[in-house]
Amino acid sequence: MKICVFYTSPKLGDIILQLPFIKAISTHYKVKITLCINSHIKIKSILENQKYISNIIENPFRRGRFFFQDILKLKQDLNKENINSAFILEKTKGPAIACKLARINKIYGFGIGSQSLFVDKSVKLNKNDLRYNYTEQSIKFLNNLDIIYNFKDKFIVLNNVDREDFEKNYEFLPKPWVCFAVDSTEVNRIWPQKNFAELADKLFERKLAKTIFVINHENHKQYFQEIVKNSKYENQFINCKSLDRSQIIHLIDVCEYFVGIDSGPSCVAGALDKKTFCIIGPTDATLPRFNSIKKITSDIYDNNREVGIYRCGDNFIQNDSEVKTISVSKVFDTIVKNL
Repeated sequence: MKICVFYTSPKLGDIILQLPFIKAISTHYKVKITLCINSHIKIKSILENQKYISNIIENPFRRGRFFFQDILKLKQDLNKENINSAFILEKTKGPAIACKLARINKIYGFGIGSQSLFVDKSVKLNKNDLRYNYTEQSIKFLNNLDIIYNFKDKFIVLNNVDREDFEKNYEFLPKPWVCFAVDSTEVNRIWPQKNFAELADKLFERKLAKTIFVINHENHKQYFQEIVKNSKYENQFINCKSLDRSQIIHLIDVCEYFVGIDSGPSCVAGALDKKTFCIIGPTDATLPRFNSIKKITSDIYDNNREVGIYRCGDNFIQNDSEVKTISVSKVFDTIVKNL
């Protein structure tokens, strides 16, 4: 049996959140799977070394005039791998069309919209299920397939030699090492940088950190600068803006624990089974299910949560007013209590 699992989102966090379900499919059928991902993810070298993954197929999954060009390329890749069973962990139609063209025998997908023309309808989701977030949708899909999943495992395991080699780059820095992830493309997720600075000072003073690595995109260099400017310990921060995604994953792995907003690096920390403190504003706190993630939400969220339902229609999701209500003391106390 040759299985391919598809997930086409270009966002790092989205594919990481699907790893428990990808591993569950591999475990259920007792075979390593081929994983098809968006080529913009850029963590192929990490994923292809996981024990439950045999191979990675990358595809840009473009829309418009390039749509069929990419689908035909995907069809060729599937034929090369001799794939005979496909699992599409979303409602997009592109992978389903490619699977049909590749004459794959069994094609399972959410079966909503035009995708329903190409997949096995016996396990499809209901249109109402799209109200739920991506994690909940995959849970429902695997339940329909009678596939058991869990969130307790370590879903990303790094090579020990690679880990040690990476750690040597920073061996001159005092430990404990802590990782902060502070930025996002969505402003409503961003916790104020002065709060990160105040939190860092508290961690330094309690000896819970001696070096803090700050993950921020090179286009957001002002975030790192603002943290350093507002801290009493400006020489104990390391700017990680130049690291690529594979290096960031290794960095998170060598740190003692992780603190960040709801973003891709937080999902990575959870998949590494790293002790993770995730500051969640208006986004859905039920999305990251990894057992190692401690979610820190606002009182507004706690009082208005509708568990499992994607909250994109709520008024406060459009700005950072909710995430700003999460105090430094709440985050610090949560860290101290759970270390």
